[in-house]
Amino acid sequence: MSGHLNHDTAARLLDLTPGELSRLVDRGVIPRVDKNAYNLAPLVHAYVRHLRDEAGRIERAPTQAEIAAHLDISDRRLRELLTEFGLDHKQVPLAEIRIRYLRKLREEAAGRAAADGSIDLPTERALLARSQREGQDIKNAVARGTYAPIDVLTDVLSNAAQSAVDHFDQIPAGINRVCPGLPQPVRDLVMTEIARARNEMVRKTASLIADALDPFDIQEDDSPDASTEAD
Repeated sequence: MSGHLNHDTAARLLDLTPGELSRLVDRGVIPRVDKNAYNLAPLVHAYVRHLRDEAGRIERAPTQAEIAAHLDISDRRLRELLTEFGLDHKQVPLAEIRIRYLRKLREEAAGRAAADGSIDLPTERALLARSQREGQDIKNAVARGTYAPIDVLTDVLSNAAQSAVDHFDQIPAGINRVCPGLPQPVRDLVMTEIARARNEMVRKTASLIADALDPFDIQEDDSPDASTEAD
């Protein structure tokens, strides 16, 4: 129509998106001549009046329906929030309720724990995502051959140490068989060094196993008998 603004032009004039203008039209805030036509003067006057009314609603105590529409939440969710905040919507302006709601959203987005010490949903999601990432890291390490389960490593180290100890235990019999006349001081020296080597093997193996299990807080046995048990 000649002399009229189309929808997109009217939206640009008011610095709105076409969708925002459509919602104002649907609410009866903005009048239009036709489906895609607006008169300039009524368009501007209606939008200025809407802005003034909106500013007034922010400063006065709003109705629950106005608060819910402003925050884009359901009436039920609004009642839950007002109870949580300890606010009476009849006693506080919309601006204060909006600020409290925005702060709550920021805290939830940061994944902070709830005030009662429980874990809120964002935190649980973050923990789940980290667990899934760690699981994938382990799978990748296994595929590359750089990771093996702790119980497998423990068995390998234990079996290797036991095999070495078994060989050490056979040395005295071998000495008696090959050198039955070996002087006793020499025999004692050899047996002492064998015992030391065997004990060091056991100690080192236990230390390696303890280091591997460290994330599970399993500590190496430091009792006095640990170093002499194999003697």
